Amino acid sequence: MPFGPPSAHELKIFDVMPVPNETTFNAGVPAQSTTNEMLSVILYSPNLEIIASLDNTKSTVTSDYSASVTNGFTFTTEQSVSVKTSVGISIEIVTASVETTFALSFSEQWNTTRTQGMSFSCPPGKKAFVYQGTLISRVMALNAQTAQYEWFSAAGKALTQVLVTTDTPIGNAPSSPVTMK
Repeated sequence: MPFGPPSAHELKIFDVMPVPNETTFNAGVPAQSTTNEMLSVILYSPNLEIIASLDNTKSTVTSDYSASVTNGFTFTTEQSVSVKTSVGISIEIVTASVETTFALSFSEQWNTTRTQGMSFSCPPGKKAFVYQGTLISRVMALNAQTAQYEWFSAAGKALTQVLVTTDTPIGNAPSSPVTMK
């Protein structure tokens, strides 16, 4: 028997993988599998992963760099999960050298990844570091037979649309854990 979406929904991004329980389930992105199980995509471990590093300090011309940037959920190929409702959140991330605020929206488009080409430029005598916001994502289910909350899948990654550019590196490559405010 499928379960309906939680009545009072507030998306939360956890610092670390939370325990599977009702509070955690209700804090995720409502989803549904092909077998009609009600699921919740739980998001945790916010991070910034470097996608481009341009050192143009010894140049007198602007350097350009192109990369493919992917966003969406990256689950294993045997998983088929679709987001049931659009859910948004405003996030402020803080690292030792960067503080930024952005809005993040999860909708039906997040059931697959999308890749688009991006171009970055760095002026003469400068450095540029481009980071993509990422989250660990894991699907939790409410088991209809046992009425227990349990992890439904292995962890995947939520690649966000958020890109942060700095003139100095953040943390250690290839990623830099961030804290949420």
